[in-house]
Amino acid sequence: MSFFTTQFGNLYFLDWFIIIAAVVILRIFSYSTKKYMRSVADFLSANRLAGRYLLTISSAMGSIGVVSIVAGFEAIDEVGFAPSWWSYMLVPIAVIITLTGWVYCRFRETRALTLAQFFETRYTKRFRIFAGICCWLSGVLNFGIFPAIAARFLIYYCGLPLRFHLIPGCDFTLSTFLVVMSVDLFLALSFVNLGGQISVMITDCAQGIFSAIAFCIVAMFLYFKFGYTGFMKALELGSEPGKNMINPFDADKVQNFNVWYYLIGVFSQFYNYHAWQGSQGFFSSAKTPHEYKIGTIISIWRAIPQTVCILLMSLATVAVFRLPEYAQVAEQINAQRDSITNVIVKGQMQLPLAMATILPMGVKGLLCTIMVFISFTCHDTYMHSWGSIFIQDVYMPITGKKFRPHEHINLLRKSIAFVAIFSFIFSALYPQNQPILMFFAVTGAIWGGGAGSVIVGGLYTKKGNSAGAFAALITGSVLGLLGVFAKPLWTLFVKSMETVNNAFYSHWTEIKDGALTVKDFPLNGQYINMITMAGAILMYILFSALFYKKFGDFNINKLLHRGEYAVKDDQAEIQRKVSKFEYICGITNQFSKSDRILTYAMLFYQWIIFLWFAIFSLYNIYVKFILKSIVPNSVWGVSHFWIIWMNLILAIPMTIWFTVGGLKDMKHLYRDLSVARRNDKDNGQV
Repeated sequence: MSFFTTQFGNLYFLDWFIIIAAVVILRIFSYSTKKYMRSVADFLSANRLAGRYLLTISSAMGSIGVVSIVAGFEAIDEVGFAPSWWSYMLVPIAVIITLTGWVYCRFRETRALTLAQFFETRYTKRFRIFAGICCWLSGVLNFGIFPAIAARFLIYYCGLPLRFHLIPGCDFTLSTFLVVMSVDLFLALSFVNLGGQISVMITDCAQGIFSAIAFCIVAMFLYFKFGYTGFMKALELGSEPGKNMINPFDADKVQNFNVWYYLIGVFSQFYNYHAWQGSQGFFSSAKTPHEYKIGTIISIWRAIPQTVCILLMSLATVAVFRLPEYAQVAEQINAQRDSITNVIVKGQMQLPLAMATILPMGVKGLLCTIMVFISFTCHDTYMHSWGSIFIQDVYMPITGKKFRPHEHINLLRKSIAFVAIFSFIFSALYPQNQPILMFFAVTGAIWGGGAGSVIVGGLYTKKGNSAGAFAALITGSVLGLLGVFAKPLWTLFVKSMETVNNAFYSHWTEIKDGALTVKDFPLNGQYINMITMAGAILMYILFSALFYKKFGDFNINKLLHRGEYAVKDDQAEIQRKVSKFEYICGITNQFSKSDRILTYAMLFYQWIIFLWFAIFSLYNIYVKFILKSIVPNSVWGVSHFWIIWMNLILAIPMTIWFTVGGLKDMKHLYRDLSVARRNDKDNGQV
């Protein structure tokens, strides 16, 4: 036992054993997928044979990375979780999207392997190419910092030296940062290139099952270590009048995450649903549109363990740096951060260093394995998506070349490898000078501004056309990029007005920290986002109307394979009559008894949370505006933490449920792939 208690870096040998054993087992899983990948459709969408649990677990793992966890910590460290109260306004929207199958069901009905294939079918080949370039460029740049964030997290969490000698006694040293990134990207690349989307889904699901168990253990430890009292005290110490980290009705000075941020988010959730293509391989992998819908319904339960654990990790880090009883620990962590010259990175590394300090042996190894796994899953998912999009939606449409299946797959593999190499170089050279979420806004603006218009317009209207689509995407991209650079342009404009309009100049400048500075641009990123979306919608409608005579009505039934164009394999077997109540709940005649139970359970869980949000918000409005007071932080603390308590209780049974379901679906995928007929023409081209 003394061997396992020997420490190397911040981890014990037992922790290292857990990590290495988990990665080796995962490697075995990835090799098992190679023999099943026999066609382009296999590589791109697992031949559309994924079950609901496999789809839910793997897509959840693929959409969360170390970068997401660090970005979430940055937000909580700055404003606490008081402003997130307003996010509960999104609950009814999420329910409506889930039950109606908004966008995702219709997209699956098109049988398109990528979003741009849908664009060519619905609009034109030229628009497909233009959209593919915008989407790919935005995505590859966005992915550029992922390896860097993951590598730094692992280095500081594990306590690895920043440089090491490749050969003992030799003066030559290697950068640990570059080596960790190389290993991370190489393993992720090897997973995805073995079996494409099949390998991505199987390995992501296996990692998701392990991670859910580990999330439960880490979350339980953190909660019982700090408790309700410790978390509350830490948040109160970070609060100030108008910027309360607990009470959202005492957070009027919070500019970026106020009630308007979430109100705009309600619209944005509808508008941009499924627009981002970082995990596009999952959008077309379900057995049927109905199976995708049920997978979306149950995804709320799958997310519980990871959501509560990630939240508690951030709260625990805040507690370590603010509670007086942890002052000595915080001082030790700050000493380790002193070598970091980049202010942004220095703040981000609070999270891994705090976790490495407070977690015990064994639990440290579990959390590190989670971080390694979600790094793999996120990276292989994104590399698969952006690599596939370039070949499917840019290279092949431009060249017009036809390839045999093995040639096509080799092209996809080379493109995916390019994404890996680009992200390595970008991460190595890019000096991170802004928070992660701001970087996402910069890179996402190229695509996200007008994408929602062309997706929703293409799936739900017959009058939209390529003229409107081009106008919307160009407008969204231009306005989005202008919004990204609004702050520096605003600063230059105000300074230029010093001699032209002194009154204007004086109004928009102030003395701050002894220096004359320009006040912030009057519109924050969320307001600019709303203007961008509105502009793109207006242009889509206007130009579609102007060119309607040229294009006429589009055949939506043919696009969605409905009526005479129906595809037998996409129809669920169960057919039954639907009551009015079921219809209101979004339940169709394809829902089995178990499907209906899952839907009612999801509705009950979501509406309980939303009703509490509505009732308690009304009470706070009464207290603030009628009684001229505020509800105490202690009451708000109970309100926040009862949801955490509920999720902690639910985490274990949810983990067991999805473990059983995920294992069954993996077995079924292997079985179905072994007998499935391949169609070489099903390669994503129109």
